[in-house]
Amino acid sequence: MEMMFLGLNRTIQDLTKMLHRLIGEDISLSTDLDPELWTIKGDAGTMEQTITNLVVNARDAMPYGGKIAIETHNVCLDEEYCCLNKKSRPGEFISLSVRDTGEGMNRAVIERIFDPFFTTKELGKGTGMGLSVVYGIVKKHDGWIDVESSPGNGTVFNIYLPAVSMKAEEIQKTPAPVEPIRGKGERVLLVEDEEAVRRLVSKALSRNGYVVFAAANAKEAMDIFQKEEGNFDLVFTDVILPGERGPEFVKRLLKVKPGMKVLFTSGYSDEKSDWHTIREGGHLFLQKPYSLSDLFRIVRTTLKG
Repeated sequence: MEMMFLGLNRTIQDLTKMLHRLIGEDISLSTDLDPELWTIKGDAGTMEQTITNLVVNARDAMPYGGKIAIETHNVCLDEEYCCLNKKSRPGEFISLSVRDTGEGMNRAVIERIFDPFFTTKELGKGTGMGLSVVYGIVKKHDGWIDVESSPGNGTVFNIYLPAVSMKAEEIQKTPAPVEPIRGKGERVLLVEDEEAVRRLVSKALSRNGYVVFAAANAKEAMDIFQKEEGNFDLVFTDVILPGERGPEFVKRLLKVKPGMKVLFTSGYSDEKSDWHTIREGGHLFLQKPYSLSDLFRIVRTTLKG
């Protein structure tokens, strides 16, 4: 991750248009952003992923429509408050909240909601990695997450991140990002089951000079591969997919097109066979969560290899 001075309000505002497309017409999205929000030290790409994952999670909790609200605030936590909340610590923080009017969760679900692979979605609708990835990102930013929910009363995810500056105007002094290593029109088959991640990565690679074909699972990816007659320079796939896992899918592809460049990614995997396939094939691996600069760099490295 590339940590820099970051204003989350701007990150949220830049994402709003895409978030509206993600949630559809039956769900409204509102924002209440503190105009004097303090600066944090964070990675822009993974913060975008965090916000998007939380909004997608809220959307999925409201199959018949509802409301999502994103809020930011400055908070000062004292010793008395921290005695009541074991996750917290005294100091100055910004809070990022994503609230929905969805189905809500009971205590048993809340206690497992950040576990890898835990999901309340139907079989084949996702791997349950979205909130686990959010948890990992927040932890790497030295923050924590509180969840407020009960059945029938919606859910609020409150993220607390340490403030590194109490001057809102310093947001404007964020250094410009380094120009990424651009693609040259190479065709990439992206296989990622988490919709938020799939959209973000597809958009980032497309803007960076690649032609991207995106699929949510191995079956969709194989259909695209066959339709395009295998005309791809790179397959970028998650290890964990609903149905056929990434490494098994890649084995099938390589039988059709030996020598295909392959890049794997994952936040977690407990299958030794996955890592055996990756190592034996000499494939590169990108650990989630990752920054866009890391993504661009390893994609170029994989294509050159």
